[in-house]
Amino acid sequence: MQEYPFADPLDATERVVISGGGHQAEFAPGGGGRLTRLSTGALDWIVPLTPTQWPAGKWPRAGSYPLAPYSNRIRDGVFTFNGARHALQSVAGRPNAIHGAGLFQAWQVRNLAADSIDLVLSQPAGVLGWPWPFECVQRYRLDARGLSLSLSITNQGDTPMPFGLGIHPYFTAERVTLNARRVWPADADGIPTGSRVKHVRELRQSAEGCDTYLSQWEGRATLHWADGRELALHADPAFAHLVVYTAPGSDFLCVEPVTNVADAFNRAADGDTRTGMRTLEPGARFSATCLLGLTLPRGQR
Repeated sequence: MQEYPFADPLDATERVVISGGGHQAEFAPGGGGRLTRLSTGALDWIVPLTPTQWPAGKWPRAGSYPLAPYSNRIRDGVFTFNGARHALQSVAGRPNAIHGAGLFQAWQVRNLAADSIDLVLSQPAGVLGWPWPFECVQRYRLDARGLSLSLSITNQGDTPMPFGLGIHPYFTAERVTLNARRVWPADADGIPTGSRVKHVRELRQSAEGCDTYLSQWEGRATLHWADGRELALHADPAFAHLVVYTAPGSDFLCVEPVTNVADAFNRAADGDTRTGMRTLEPGARFSATCLLGLTLPRGQR
C-alpha cells in the first residue's frame, strides 16, 4: 500500500445552512461534504466542527462525514475483486486504507432549499487508487421529526464495482441503547477476524473507549443525553452493519450506520457471506436511507 501525500488541506470556509421543524443543520461542502453542525436551539446533537481547514489526512473529530465508496478499513489497502488485485493509497501513518476517498474531497451543492440539500461527489477513476468512476449523493432534509438522509451511489464505469456506504457522526450523546445480535471482534489494526453471536444492549462513552463492529441490529438504536434528550436512529435494511466508536475519555460517541463491515472486500473474497459487501453493475444506482429522530425533554420542547 502506498501512502498518499495530500498536498492541499480541505477548505471548509463555505458553510451552508438548512432549517426545518425547529432544527438547524450546517454543512461544509468543500470540507469533505461534511455535516458540521446539527442543533435544536442552543443544543448540539453532534460535536460542532469549527475549523475552516485541515490537512486531508488529519480530519477533526467533529461533525459527520460520508463514507464512500466503502466503509471503514481495507487491510493493507489491498483487495482482490473478480480476479483482479487492486492496491489503494492511504493517508500517512495509517497501516490500512480507511473510509474511502469521499471525506478527502470537495463536494458540490445541488438542489438547495430552505429545509433540504443535496451534496454531490463525482469521483473519476484513479482517486486514491480506486479504479472505478462513480457519483455519490447525500440528500439531507430537516423536518419536525429530525434529519433524514438518503445516501446513493452510481457506478459510472464500464465494469462491475464493489462498494459500501455509510456515515460517521460524532454525537455528543453519553450512551446508545440497541438490540444487536452479532459482533465482529477485531485485531489491533481494527480488522475483523470473524463474527459471532452476542447480544449487545448498550455502549457508552468511557475511560477505556470502544471500537465495536455490529450487525443484525434491526436498524434501530437510541442515543441518550444526560439532560434527557434522545435521538432515535432508524435505518433501512441496507444499513445492515453498525459501528460504535469512542476514544478513551472522549466527549463524543460515534454511532455509524454502514452497509458493510470493515475489510468486507477481503473477507468476502475469503468466503464470508455476512460482510455486507455489494456489487454495482455499470450504470446501476444503489441507495440507502436513515433518519436521525430528534426528541427534546418535555420541558424543553
